[in-house]
Amino acid sequence: MNLDSKTIIENGIGTIGKIKIIKALAEENKMVTIYVLHKRTGLKREDIKRNLKDLLSIDWIKEKRMANTMYHLNRDNEFVNAILSFFANVGYIGQT
Repeated sequence: MNLDSKTIIENGIGTIGKIKIIKALAEENKMVTIYVLHKRTGLKREDIKRNLKDLLSIDWIKEKRMANTMYHLNRDNEFVNAILSFFANVGYIGQT
């Protein structure tokens, strides 16, 4: 699927849930389960699953199926790096 930048950005940060998931994955800096995302974000599991599906579709996160399905940010994606840079610059991530 070849999406334009506008569609990718709207699909990637269209909800507060996606922003919270991106933040949680950035701060974990390792593969995590839906359970960890639930604990870190306070979002309902159904909302997490829906948001993960959207983020997977634009290649902002990667999924690995092991005993549990694990997720991590795709740090090779230029949009992810730009979002993380913005989040760090405004103090949304990287704060203790």
